[in-house]
Amino acid sequence: MKTVRNICTAALIGLGINVIAQTAPPAPPAPPATVYEDATTTVTTNSSNVSVITQNGNFGSGGSTSYSVSNSNDEYRVKSRYPSNRYAAIKDFLVAEMGTKNMQSSGKDMVWSLEGDEDTVYEIALSEKRLKIELDKTIAAPDMIAKFTDMGNILRTLVSGGSERQEIQRLERDADRARRDAARMQREAARLREVSVRDAARLEREALRLSNEAERLGLNSKRGGGIDSYVRDLLELSSTKTAASDEKSSLWQWPEVQEALINTLNTEGLLKGEETIVFVKEDAGAYANGTRLSTTQWSKVNSVFRKYGMQDVTEVSFYKKGNHIVIVDGFIAVEKIVTWLTRNDYIASSSRYVKMMLNGSSVIVDNVALPSSDVKRINSYLLTEGVITAPGKSLVIKETGMSLGYSYDKSTLGTWVSRD
Repeated sequence: MKTVRNICTAALIGLGINVIAQTAPPAPPAPPATVYEDATTTVTTNSSNVSVITQNGNFGSGGSTSYSVSNSNDEYRVKSRYPSNRYAAIKDFLVAEMGTKNMQSSGKDMVWSLEGDEDTVYEIALSEKRLKIELDKTIAAPDMIAKFTDMGNILRTLVSGGSERQEIQRLERDADRARRDAARMQREAARLREVSVRDAARLEREALRLSNEAERLGLNSKRGGGIDSYVRDLLELSSTKTAASDEKSSLWQWPEVQEALINTLNTEGLLKGEETIVFVKEDAGAYANGTRLSTTQWSKVNSVFRKYGMQDVTEVSFYKKGNHIVIVDGFIAVEKIVTWLTRNDYIASSSRYVKMMLNGSSVIVDNVALPSSDVKRINSYLLTEGVITAPGKSLVIKETGMSLGYSYDKSTLGTWVSRD
């Protein structure tokens, strides 16, 4: 089976930028490159595995800038020059993302570096008018590679004079577009399955690629406090509204966790009285309404999750607007969960249509509410798999696949698995 995660997407800002993508010639020489040109953009591609993106220009006020990214199978590099009035925004962003543990500074010069057993994993050198980033992808972890790539996207915006908030807004819009494209391809693949297995498989692969790209790029949006339109729509639905009785429910722990979490974030001054909350918890850190938590703050948040038996929830995105909430889990082993539910007779079969509403204080299978004892047992088991139940959340099994999350407007926010 193939797993598709429809979570959010993004893209980097390219307005008014000349972009040149080229590759270093391999040995033997690469085939002739193909060049595409228009009034503002020149793109050169060939078959090598190295890509270089360079932008030069006078973006806004303050003087000229240059930003070059080299990304190959072995390394990721950034070189940039910019006027001094861009320094503060770049410095603040890097300190927020990288912290100070591996940092040395002298005046306005700052260097972050991490040494491996034999080689340097990464080095970031920042001065008032220059930035240099080097990452050895042969020894860096995949999460670190993804983080540096995402950082590069936002740094490009900051260098060109834009704001991180502008980047977040663009990420939200492109997230919507990529999610719609992925959902459309999933539907088309299902339609073609009986006609052409090969065409259906091709569309499913493309849907998987788009969904994975949506998730990777959309992480920047969530970290920055952004909410894409799909989540905004969910927060307006009656199905995602919590009831007053949920706060005292012995069947569902999240209301207690939510209260303790919000109190902690307020105490740390991270919510600033805002009505809407965007909280992201990951293995490597946490973010609240666009602010990355310090090591001490992150530790306090983790203590809240441990106190209520949610230590297995390593990745989660929590959105709240008024009494409406949306909780998006990290990667979920949907097939394993379906096997457990089948083995314990909560669903009759994994091969026929089933819709199980996982509302937290209730579990409804094909419009039949389960007894309280079963609700509590299912909620407890799902927590061990990293799933937090919440109003409007569902497990859906169809002939074409299964999903766990929020199903709305022919799309899924959560984890979707297709059948081969």
